[in-house]
Amino acid sequence: MYSLYERTPDATQLRLKFKEHIKLAGCNWGIIPNLLADKLKPTDNPPIGWTLDVSEYYNKNNESIIIDITPKNKTAEVFLCELDKVIGFTYDAWTPIMYRLNILFNGIQSNGIDKISFVYLDKTEAIYTMLYLYGSFKNGELVGTWNYPGPSPTNALLLWSESLTFFTQQVSFFDRDFLKENIKTI
Repeated sequence: MYSLYERTPDATQLRLKFKEHIKLAGCNWGIIPNLLADKLKPTDNPPIGWTLDVSEYYNKNNESIIIDITPKNKTAEVFLCELDKVIGFTYDAWTPIMYRLNILFNGIQSNGIDKISFVYLDKTEAIYTMLYLYGSFKNGELVGTWNYPGPSPTNALLLWSESLTFFTQQVSFFDRDFLKENIKTI
């Protein structure tokens, strides 16, 4: 679930207070296509990569977009993240996207966190998630619905070399050591 929160300084801390539920996708109300449309020039055509600095845009208005990773799970642990960036690579009809998220709470029992009003943590860890939207642009104008795919056994994210290269470069740019883990393989 995506929500807009008001950022309020609270003594030496930053408090986030729920403001409203929002939509990230969809050509009529979605934050992603609206921010992207503002960034496009008439010469922009796919295939092309782009980045939206969502947190910078909203933080200027003392707001944050918070994603509740497990919104329907009332008995388990809280997993809340702030949406930092949306990174996309647009093709002629669809756009794979990657969210850069800052983890605010992960693994804390739900009875210990008030999701309506809470203190922003000083130290956050970045994580990434990927999905895609049905949408593109031609000559700098959005086309398509810019919606997420519906539930289906065939809605997996497909990445060609240019989009995978772009996403990898962006992760390396924003989080230099993120892709330097020493992984055991078999």
